Amino acid sequence: MSNIVFTLDLEDHRPHESVEPRFGAVTDELLCDLDEWGVTGTVFVVGELARDDPDLVARVAARGHEIGLHGADHTPLPEVGPEVFRRVTAEACDRLAQLVQAEIKGFRAPIFSLVPESAWAPEILSELGFEYSSSVLPARNPLFGWPQAPRVPFRWPSGLIEIPSPVFGFGPLTLPLLGGTYLRVAPGPVVGWAKKRAPDHAWLYAHPYDFDPDEGRWVVPEVGHLGSRVLWWGRSKMKARVEQLVAGSRRTLAEVAASMTAPPVFSPDSGSELETESGR
Repeated sequence: MSNIVFTLDLEDHRPHESVEPRFGAVTDELLCDLDEWGVTGTVFVVGELARDDPDLVARVAARGHEIGLHGADHTPLPEVGPEVFRRVTAEACDRLAQLVQAEIKGFRAPIFSLVPESAWAPEILSELGFEYSSSVLPARNPLFGWPQAPRVPFRWPSGLIEIPSPVFGFGPLTLPLLGGTYLRVAPGPVVGWAKKRAPDHAWLYAHPYDFDPDEGRWVVPEVGHLGSRVLWWGRSKMKARVEQLVAGSRRTLAEVAASMTAPPVFSPDSGSELETESGR
């Protein structure tokens, strides 16, 4: 049985609404695969998707997966700002909780955009009742990353627990090998190496499009022409890799967060130092 938690960022990957959506059918097929592999995990749902396709979200919850929030929409946090973030996140969280008839404990920022420029977010998340976040990528990244953040679970000063993305490697070659494009394009032996070194709190992340090799290609503005080509690489082998990593895993990130007793505190003002209950 794997100790790696399966997580899915459930989002609409279409370039515009005139394109027929594919994420629903892909997700339903993936749910059947997860059942076959004996896997339940955590699915972070974009608020707009929950509003537009509530039946899909209900089907995910009915299979026993924890439901978390992946932002009111898929806008990076620094572009939202604290006041708008507080309002739209509260609304999206309430809608999602009513839909699945369960407390929403976890939050994942779109594109791991909890970075120094959005360090105001954890306090707001605590005020809104969230218990944990998995929004930090503690390494350099072409999109969003916070290389000075801890690589182990920690608490923000507000009390919110952060379970950062697992990263592997050294210096500029530190990568989140258990997720998304990195998991699809990395050589098989490298993925096996990461699995052997995965800590007990490790989680894998994916999106519906990672499992959709037949999706028509288009240029994703955030990553440009070259990055968009990479977004389609390796999709046909994604299922096999995910099964290899998480088969038999039944944990959710909420359970991982609940199992932590007095994790150290990380304050952005203190650089990369962690503070324990008894001091530094």
